[in-house]
Amino acid sequence: MKEYLFSDRICTDYGGYKRLADFYNWCLKFRDQQIRLSFNDLEFFDGNMCALLQAMMYKLYYSRNISFATDYDILRQKFEVMFRNGFIESNNDDDRQSVVPIKAFSPDSKEQFVDYVDNYLLCHRGVPEHLDANLKAKISDDLLEIFCNVNFHANTKELLFVGGQYYPKQKTLKFTMVDLGDGFLPKINKATNGLIDNALSAINWAVEGNSSKSLEQTPGGLGLKNIYSYCKEKLGVLQIATGNGFWSSDYENSLFEGGRIIQNPFIGTTINLFFTNN
Repeated sequence: MKEYLFSDRICTDYGGYKRLADFYNWCLKFRDQQIRLSFNDLEFFDGNMCALLQAMMYKLYYSRNISFATDYDILRQKFEVMFRNGFIESNNDDDRQSVVPIKAFSPDSKEQFVDYVDNYLLCHRGVPEHLDANLKAKISDDLLEIFCNVNFHANTKELLFVGGQYYPKQKTLKFTMVDLGDGFLPKINKATNGLIDNALSAINWAVEGNSSKSLEQTPGGLGLKNIYSYCKEKLGVLQIATGNGFWSSDYENSLFEGGRIIQNPFIGTTINLFFTNN
């Protein structure tokens, strides 16, 4: 049996995304077998990033017939959050009230997604105090628009994976959405007649709220623009990984302001959203 050793830390940032993408691309060397996952040397795992890991494992199973095994005792000792958030099926209750459950939605399950956002994400104790009913409704609408655009920009009928984690000491709630489609660039490249020709430019084009009448709408559209505006106003963070580009709103005025290149990316699009109660 092949074995993959996770190490260092998997946080909700460029490094954490890259480590999981490296795992996915390593697995692509194999087919029709089981791979053992070792978490012995892993120091930390952001609970919301389980949504990305689950998306990868799902894709590997259905595209290459790869299944996975692990030492559950190690996970219970080091990463018990994986049981509380539903990444691993168990009877564990979220006694810490810190997780937003890991779930998967088909692109046509609009009502179920809205219910999840309204009753699990935006009602979580980690939601900032400044999120009144009106602002919650706006954010719910924006996340729904992003969800509904998966059919359009991702060109896929596969599942969309979501999940969140609250960190009381940092007063931050992190939420992750992952689709398994084409990513931003193909549709935006077509919409701009080839003017936008790389993933980072496509991300920046999308968060600015650009649209194309000829294609009716673009990836994320106003949903992404509104979420980005919220993050700038309320000191939150929006991260987008698609194609070989990783962009974060907190890169502004830094060396990585335009985003960073990922040498061996995952497919589709990953969106991370930080709600900060400062």
